Amino acid sequence: MGHARKEGHRLSTLIPFESIRVGEELGPFEVLVSEEAVAQYCEDWADANPWYSGPSPFGGPVAPPAFLAGLACFRLLGSKFNARATIGAQTAHRNLAPLPVGQRMITKGVIADKYVKRGLEYVVITSTSYAEDGTPVRESTDHILLSVERAEVTSDDNRQ
Repeated sequence: MGHARKEGHRLSTLIPFESIRVGEELGPFEVLVSEEAVAQYCEDWADANPWYSGPSPFGGPVAPPAFLAGLACFRLLGSKFNARATIGAQTAHRNLAPLPVGQRMITKGVIADKYVKRGLEYVVITSTSYAEDGTPVRESTDHILLSVERAEVTSDDNRQ
């Protein structure tokens, strides 16, 4: 990707753009999909689907499909960088299988791309979440804005 900028101009002070390596693996991180965590999620999102707390077509209770989906990219980025000041810009998820409540969810990712658009620095993380038995349950792609400061783009910014 093209991202030529004037020398010496660095935007993200917490995650220097030059330190990001496309192809770098992130994580894994694990989270227990407990009854309490699912109940809190359902309360926060006003989603009282009975499949999340009792019998479901998959046997017992299953986690909501978007359970932790919006946080996974930040946890993955945070496994190598200080991601506390980043902003989610775009996300896409593909649910593959139900995740039984009571299992651990393991998420692994990779830095798939980085780019400058309209003078702002972004990183793209692709990830897969697995049930503890190894079953893939979700694939995600997240574009994360590293800083709200703009660079002076001199050439090659093909995503404007």
